Amino acid sequence: MQVILLEKVQNLGDLGEIVNVKNGFARNYLIPQSKASRATEDNIKAFEAKKSELIAKAKESVAAAEARAESVNGLEVTIAANASPEGHLYGSVGPREIADKLTESGYPVDTSEVLLSDGAFKDVGAHEVRLKFHADVEATFTMNIEAEVE
Repeated sequence: MQVILLEKVQNLGDLGEIVNVKNGFARNYLIPQSKASRATEDNIKAFEAKKSELIAKAKESVAAAEARAESVNGLEVTIAANASPEGHLYGSVGPREIADKLTESGYPVDTSEVLLSDGAFKDVGAHEVRLKFHADVEATFTMNIEAEVE
């Protein structure tokens, strides 16, 4: 299925590009999320008519994402978790716990914005965490995991 992208989609294309995607990806993700529309003649004409509006909206969202990334970059956040004497966590610290801790600290972050390349953390110590606020905007901060004191 050919679709015209209404915003930048990572690993797919930029605003205004016409790309071929699988039917399910277009119907179940791109079109319902307003990230794309079918590449029919009418939709292409409608896109061209509101292209400047979409470009301004895209620049605005990138600026907002950059502001959020600037506030989080280099931040150090500490979270307490139940751990063994050797420093292994009895559970794990994953994206949900990280997003909740950042939001609690005054930096609103959604769980889907937390990127953990090696999976959830299972050890006490300092860990680098990447956040992806936009297709072009990433931030990095340090998550210190400490053993809970009983």
